[in-house]
Amino acid sequence: MGAHGMVSTGHPIASSEALRVLMDGGNAMDAALSAALVLAVVKSYHCGLGGDLFLLYYSAKDSQLHALNGSGRSPLTLDRQHYRSGIPKRGILAAAVPGAVDGWMEAAQRFASRSIKQLIQPSIEYAQQGFPVYANLARAIAGAAKELGNDSQWRSIFLPQGRTPRVGELLKQPDLARSLMAIAEHGRDGFYRGPVAGAMLRTSERLGGCFTARDFSEHCSSWHEPVHAGFRGYEIFVPAPNSYGLLLLLQLKLLENCDLRALGHNSPQSVLLQLNLQQRAAQDGARWIADPRAFDRTAMEAFLADYPRGRIVTLPPSSSVAGSDTTYITSADRHGNWASVIQSVHQGFGCGVIADDTGICLNNRMPGFNLMPGHPNELAAGKYPAHTLSPAFVTKQGKPFMAIGTPGGMGQTQFLAQLLVNLLDFGMDVQEAIEAPRWQSEQPGHVELEERIGPAVTSLLQNNNYEVKTVGSWDHTMGGAEAILRDENSGVFMAGADPRRDGYAMGF
Repeated sequence: MGAHGMVSTGHPIASSEALRVLMDGGNAMDAALSAALVLAVVKSYHCGLGGDLFLLYYSAKDSQLHALNGSGRSPLTLDRQHYRSGIPKRGILAAAVPGAVDGWMEAAQRFASRSIKQLIQPSIEYAQQGFPVYANLARAIAGAAKELGNDSQWRSIFLPQGRTPRVGELLKQPDLARSLMAIAEHGRDGFYRGPVAGAMLRTSERLGGCFTARDFSEHCSSWHEPVHAGFRGYEIFVPAPNSYGLLLLLQLKLLENCDLRALGHNSPQSVLLQLNLQQRAAQDGARWIADPRAFDRTAMEAFLADYPRGRIVTLPPSSSVAGSDTTYITSADRHGNWASVIQSVHQGFGCGVIADDTGICLNNRMPGFNLMPGHPNELAAGKYPAHTLSPAFVTKQGKPFMAIGTPGGMGQTQFLAQLLVNLLDFGMDVQEAIEAPRWQSEQPGHVELEERIGPAVTSLLQNNNYEVKTVGSWDHTMGGAEAILRDENSGVFMAGADPRRDGYAMGF
């Protein structure tokens, strides 16, 4: 708790740097960007310069919530013949244009009180001087080494002594430090033009990729109006598609008339109901989870407003590719500004390609497309893929109440719905809501349950033809939520962070 400012991010180092910014007089955007840049170093296998972001920012100056789409498109000269056998999960053909760097620049230009050159300095220092390897990072490197360890660029960064770094050893990333310094000196052109872009292009050409200089030089993020829906007297906001956030709103619309308290928290009947409604929402919303140019936004908003009445013919899911290696950031300041930011390379270490001598791990967002002819999310050149990144923001009677988000790939909107139910139906505090056991379903008829939920839930789901997999009590695949809310009476900030990963909340 804190009366003046609060941060919650996916790693303690990032949270401490963000808190330092707030305590030095920076605003919520300054804090969020500082954390985002540090996370690009200490969680470069989850997020970073080669990844994407989505951002929601509540500006106290204009009392408005703004949404930024910082995701990247497919290559402009994409050759569909490369994907005759499917869309690969690894390799250069799995990479879309990285959007995060331009997203940081756009956000800083519009809302930050400090320059990117100032905010990026701690991340440069952590890349140059190193940071202590933590247990989850060591496990991720060990798990990926068999698949990626033969690549000299990857090996030089993550296996610097020919083995997995031990917990507590310093991991230095000098190539990444130079890439960050290029951005500090030249802004977006330090990434999308010049030597860094040239290195990404040479890597693409060497490996048979489709990128051209235009893909980088012409990339730009876009501001837009978020979409929203009511739930329990609150208003829930998410980015518009191509983000999956719409699926959260559809779930909540279905849950609005359900008395979950009467069923009991995580009771067999409650979990079955929520699971069935989540899968219905995913099917009904699939046609809208695509490049925003592939559908009419007015029609999408009319569909949401009238849902679940007037349902239209459903389509197969936009994407069936899971990827849970993401990190979420939220911050709030004493002036009334709030940030809700999520960034990712998608799967651990993205496509597995490190752009030559840059330290940049390129994303693997291309599997977010599908190959179904005529589907709004069908693979094509210069197009946004369906994107699992789904930060959220909650207001009550028009005033900011909470910023919340979580990693978890296709589970993100499911976890967010469960968190909101925990908070708004069952009256949990923010940390209790995050720590409560979770479930997720990545495809119809299948569900994963944390073992703390108990055998009675498993039994009922199996009796209703679900294939059930039980995972650990605090399983990494069940996300890594962070949240900040503001007490409606005292105005005190209250934050939580997820023990399933490395999240940390701090305030003053």
